[in-house]
Amino acid sequence: MKAKRSVLLVVDACVAQSAGETEHPVSCCCRNALLSILGVCHRVVMTEAIQDEWNHHMSRFTRKWFRSMVARKKIHRSEGMRLSHLDEVCEGLPTNEQDGLRKDVCLIEAACAADGIVVTRDDVIVGIWQKCQD
Repeated sequence: MKAKRSVLLVVDACVAQSAGETEHPVSCCCRNALLSILGVCHRVVMTEAIQDEWNHHMSRFTRKWFRSMVARKKIHRSEGMRLSHLDEVCEGLPTNEQDGLRKDVCLIEAACAADGIVVTRDDVIVGIWQKCQD
C-alpha cells in the first residue's frame, strides 16, 4: 500500500466564511472541503495575515473545525514567502486584477512557501495565480 502524502493547503477566508451548517450548495461544498481536509492527512497553512482574515470571517462551523485541526496538529504556522517581484508581476495585469492580487497576496505568499495549492471560491485569484505560475 502506498504511503499517503500530506499536502500543505492554503484555505482562503471566503471558504471559512461560507462553510456554514445550512444546506445551501455553496455552504455544503465549503463545509465538505473542510471536512475532507480534516479527515485525511493534509494540513492547512496559516500565516499571521491569513489568521487575521479568518478571525474576521469564520462561521460557527469553521470555528469548531479549526479547533479540531489544532487539536490534531494539522495547522502549519508559516511566515509565507515574501514576493519581491510582486510589482513586476502586477505590471502586466489589468488594474482590477492588480487590486485582487494585492488584496490576496498573503494567500499567494503562503502557497509559494507551501505546496502551491490555494482552496478558494474566488475565481479572480485563481486566474491571477495561474498567470503568476506561467
